[in-house]
Amino acid sequence: MKNIGIIGSGSFGCALANVLIKNHNVKIWSFKKEESDVINNEHRCMFIDNSKLDERIVCYTNYEDVIEDSEYLILVTPSSVIRNTCQNIKKYVTNQKIIIASKGMEIETNKFLIDIVKEELDLKYIGVISGPSIAKEVINDMGLKVAFASNNSDYNNEIKNNFETDKFKIELSDDVIGTELGGTLKNIISIASGLVNGLNLGNNMNAILITKGLEEIKKIGLKLGAKEETFYGLSSLGDLLTTCLSNESRNNRCGILLSQGKKIDEIKEEIGMVIEGLDALKIAYNISQKYNINTKIINTLYDIIYSEKNKESIIDAVLN
Repeated sequence: MKNIGIIGSGSFGCALANVLIKNHNVKIWSFKKEESDVINNEHRCMFIDNSKLDERIVCYTNYEDVIEDSEYLILVTPSSVIRNTCQNIKKYVTNQKIIIASKGMEIETNKFLIDIVKEELDLKYIGVISGPSIAKEVINDMGLKVAFASNNSDYNNEIKNNFETDKFKIELSDDVIGTELGGTLKNIISIASGLVNGLNLGNNMNAILITKGLEEIKKIGLKLGAKEETFYGLSSLGDLLTTCLSNESRNNRCGILLSQGKKIDEIKEEIGMVIEGLDALKIAYNISQKYNINTKIINTLYDIIYSEKNKESIIDAVLN
């Protein structure tokens, strides 16, 4: 039994806590007292309808209470605040081992999250997890398999040995770049998929979109040094299919609302949670422009959202 601190009380942070509490001691850190009170007093996640959390899970709003006796720290904050979070926890961190469960990149620098964590925290063991993991299904223990990637094979095996259960499986990888990119860029294609569905373009068009979207993700990944096979595994194809086909995906819902003519500010307010695909879209667009990568779906979606291009232009991007 290990002591685990989860930094972030959103839907996936709570879901992971509910899985891990079966075999470990788990504490959650929350930015908001309201969220902490709901977890501690009502034993539910306020972002997942009809959720039920194990009563042994405890949530704090103080970093030190969560970190001081933890052996592992799982970072599940929005990617936009990962650097700030690391700076805030640095004085409490000693020799903890880090698992990054956030998905995204730093929009100001286009840096991967693992590079940001390494810059801010001088720790030996840092890895990332990614895969098909809709929080509502995870919190209800419906079965979960993710990819864990680090550059340390001993750490990879340690994570697998300590965390796997009969319903939580872990696939190991040394391709950190590919694992991070798959989990980041799939959110863009999920927005596009929601747009296609919202425009009632049919399942055929959605299937073409997902197929071509994966190819665009792979093009960017290969340019940045990822391994091709990673994009056909859990962290990319698996996660892509889940977020494109699930009604629980906030990125997919973003695309549906976009098809209804709603502006991004309206969509953000209606969804009420961070839509990681919006920042990821800016990052992917900048990378594709910098390296002259042909990513027509990504570029078209960027123009629809940020240059008010006609929504139906997604049809040409998918078919041509």
